[in-house]
Amino acid sequence: MKRSYIIVGALALLAFILTYALFAGVIAPKPVVVARSDLAAGTRLTADVLVVRTLPANAIPKGAYTALAEAEGKVLTTARVAGDPITAYVAGESAVSSGIPAQLAPNTVAISIKVDQATGLAGVLRPGQTVAVIAIVDPSTIQRNTLQSITSPVLGVPTPASGVTPTSLPPTPIPQPPVSPAARIVITGLKVLVVPQSFQYIETAGTGSSSSFLPAYSSASQQQNSVILLEAPVTPVEVAAGLVASPAELLALLNQTAVIHLALEPANGLTIRVEAVPAVDLAELYQAITGYHLNP
Repeated sequence: MKRSYIIVGALALLAFILTYALFAGVIAPKPVVVARSDLAAGTRLTADVLVVRTLPANAIPKGAYTALAEAEGKVLTTARVAGDPITAYVAGESAVSSGIPAQLAPNTVAISIKVDQATGLAGVLRPGQTVAVIAIVDPSTIQRNTLQSITSPVLGVPTPASGVTPTSLPPTPIPQPPVSPAARIVITGLKVLVVPQSFQYIETAGTGSSSSFLPAYSSASQQQNSVILLEAPVTPVEVAAGLVASPAELLALLNQTAVIHLALEPANGLTIRVEAVPAVDLAELYQAITGYHLNP
């Protein structure tokens, strides 16, 4: 009986040691250098614009500076908002040869896109992961002067007799299907370079009914909307059947005129040929679900 008590006690002690090690190594706060205020790209870092704060270990990005002396004198290669950790990936001896530019693969550029919590995988996305871009294009956002009515000439009209003024007839419009938004996977394999701290979540030791995730220390507007920095190829690729475009240029266009959703890819990436996947049209989806045909 006494021996069993010793075994139980040893197991309890081991469980305590393992739990403490887990919390100390993963959740225990550690120092990290963060931006004291919003900083523009190209800012030379000094003690006046930086501050040391403590964050849970699992919320500190790779390469983050832990002391002011490590970051002072470096130059930001990308903008940072107040509270963002300063890492070796966004700061270097110069804005040209260090930081983000040094990470880019040949024939790629760093491009930022606007996202919100839903479209940008808030709380999930981390630097180094790869994402696919799903674009939702709404024809109503295209400028009216680029939309032209499709008409056909009137055929079979007899030639009027001499001295008779012909009566002009309007062209006969060709019926067109209803114009509706469409969604499509347009680019895959884009590497995530920077995710602002304001757009991340911090894992905490939840107890009872409390959540195990808390938003990063930032304003509500920063948590709702943010900018993600992606690595995009410049070399044109086939993004749809018969359509070849530069992913970087396509991202810039979609970021301005469409809604972009980021989809997190598996660690080994996607194996399917995305250009062969058809788009989803809202009008066609409605007809398929309800059986009703929309009038053009």
